[in-house]
Amino acid sequence: MLRSLTRLVYRPLKLDHGHALHTTAKDCFSSLVSQDARAATETPRAVFYTSESDPAKHTERHEGRHYSIPLEEVKAVFPHGLPPRFQRQIKTFNEAYVMVRKPALELFAYLRGSNFAHPAVRYVIYGERGTGKTMTLCHVIHFCARQGWLVLHIPDAHLWVKNCRGLMQSSYNKERLDQPLQASAWLKNFKISNERFLKEIKTHKKYVWGKRESTEEGRPLGEVVEQGLARVRSASDAVGVVLKELKQHCQLGAFRLLVAVDGVNALWGRTTLKKEDKSPVSPEELTLVYNLRKMMMNNWTGGAIVTTLSQTGSLFKPSSARFPQELLGKEGFDALDPFVPVPVPNYSPTEFESCYRYYLDRQWLQHRQARTDGGKEELRFLSGSNPRQLERLAAPL
Repeated sequence: MLRSLTRLVYRPLKLDHGHALHTTAKDCFSSLVSQDARAATETPRAVFYTSESDPAKHTERHEGRHYSIPLEEVKAVFPHGLPPRFQRQIKTFNEAYVMVRKPALELFAYLRGSNFAHPAVRYVIYGERGTGKTMTLCHVIHFCARQGWLVLHIPDAHLWVKNCRGLMQSSYNKERLDQPLQASAWLKNFKISNERFLKEIKTHKKYVWGKRESTEEGRPLGEVVEQGLARVRSASDAVGVVLKELKQHCQLGAFRLLVAVDGVNALWGRTTLKKEDKSPVSPEELTLVYNLRKMMMNNWTGGAIVTTLSQTGSLFKPSSARFPQELLGKEGFDALDPFVPVPVPNYSPTEFESCYRYYLDRQWLQHRQARTDGGKEELRFLSGSNPRQLERLAAPL
């Protein structure tokens, strides 16, 4: 047994690739769990499931349990932003179940107790890789959407600062660069999740897009979105107008605004982008980043700013970095300060048990030995109770 565990300990770099880990896990089960191990007893669904599907009603008594989001609602609220592996799980199980966890409950309490007449409070979700930061953000987004908030969701902000094609000089400001492909993609998804608001919100001023194209004052904000979708060259400027108008309207009390940014640390630091002369592009030179940075300021009222820090978006940062001061750097930290830090840890024993029971209930763990008490403990050990690693380990079993 010690030899088997030693092989596992000294092969940590293969965890993220998956294949070697899955093979090792199967070998470990074969060698450490006897053929006649006692099968895990059936557990009532109440251990891992709650029938309360409204996030606004989630409390500590729901902690560690899974709640269901109707698939139609998933399409409307999350046209983008869900982790890829969770999207595949939805397709596999034909259902969307999200675990109620303490960090999300903490954020719900903050939002319920907020005075929206005061400047928007900034919340920064952080933690180790794979602990569920993005899913916590998605839980908050669902909470606010159910409360009738307008949700301005920026998923994977790091995609705006690396490997972007089609950079163009801005027609509005020659010192900035537009990203029409990224801007039009975001506008398309923003329209899906906020179509009702786009019909109700009216523009504060006239916007000129070209010699023959303009949006008059008092027109539905949806026309600005359509302009960006129909004329891709105008998409980046259209995003800027949308952000500006939302900021103005929410301060008048027309609606509550949630600004949700996944991987906000990508907005500061370095990019992988190059200009035509091969010189590097700084984040503030990108029209999208420039305008989104302004939304991160707490100089507006009527909403909240909830963000996550992502190791994926930490270009040129050590892979071990996980704390705000490490991932944001001095410039980013100063820009967001003051903020409320919200750590997301690995699964607690209760959360691990709930996730394990959910996989059993969905017949996701097919290997006979994985369904025993000994197999459960091996999964706990190999994953370190890390949600992402547990999902990867369970996938081939």
